[in-house]
Amino acid sequence: MFNWNWEIENQEYLQNTIKRCKRENILLPSFEELKKPETIHPKIIEALKKIGLQETHPLNLFRINWRNDPDGGGIGGINFLEIPRELTGIKARVIGLVGKFFPTGAHKVGATYGCLAPALVSGRFNPEYHKAVWPSTGNYCRGGVFNSNLLDVHSVAILPEEMSQERFNWLRERTDEVYATPGCESNVKEIYDKCHELEAQSDEYVIFNQFDQFGNSIWHYEITGFTIEALFNQLRTSKSRLSGYVSATGSA
Repeated sequence: MFNWNWEIENQEYLQNTIKRCKRENILLPSFEELKKPETIHPKIIEALKKIGLQETHPLNLFRINWRNDPDGGGIGGINFLEIPRELTGIKARVIGLVGKFFPTGAHKVGATYGCLAPALVSGRFNPEYHKAVWPSTGNYCRGGVFNSNLLDVHSVAILPEEMSQERFNWLRERTDEVYATPGCESNVKEIYDKCHELEAQSDEYVIFNQFDQFGNSIWHYEITGFTIEALFNQLRTSKSRLSGYVSATGSA
C-alpha cells in the first residue's frame, strides 16, 4: 500500500476550500461511497435521477463509480459486457468493465478525482490561487477539467494539437485555458515540456501528472479493483476459476 501523508499542509488553503464548497453546495464523496455506491445517501441517489450524466452539477461527483444506472439515472448493478464465445473462439468467459456511463463517458474522471479531491481536503491546493493543470492526450485531461468545473477550480488543459477537433471543442467550452502542443498521441514529451514552461512562469500552476500522482493509482486500487473482484464473485460458479486479467494502457 502507498504511504500517503494525510496531514493538513495549509489550514488557510483548507478553509478556502470549505468556504467554496459551502457557497457552491459542493459535497465531496468519499472513496468508500464511490467504492460502494449503495451507501450514498438515498436523497442524493434520488436527486441524481433528475440530473443529466454530463451535466455540470456538483452532485455528479457521486457518479464517479462503476454502477451508474444508464436507464433510471440512479445506482444500479456493475456495468459490464460479456464478449460472446462466437467472437472470442475460446471456452473461457471474457468479461469487460464498461466505463461509458461515467460522467465524460470515460473512467479517467475517477482517476482525476483521486488526484484533485485529496489535494483540496489536505490543504495542498488553494482554489483561490492555484490552477489545476491536466496534461494528457485525451480522457484524463477531460476528466480533470470536468471535475475542476464541479469543484469550482480553475482548470488548464494541455494536449497534442492533432487530437480530434471534437475533443478540443469539448475542452474549450469547459476549461479556462487550453494549450495545444506539437504532434499527436505519441508526442507525450511535448505535453510535459509545456507543463515545465507554465511552472517556470508562475507557482499558480499545479501539475496533476497522471504518471506520478498516487491518487490516480489509489482510486483505481480502491474503486476499480474492488469492482473487478465484486463482479468476478457475482458471476463465478462452483466450477469457475480466474484464468487471467488484462488491462490496457493509460490509467490501467
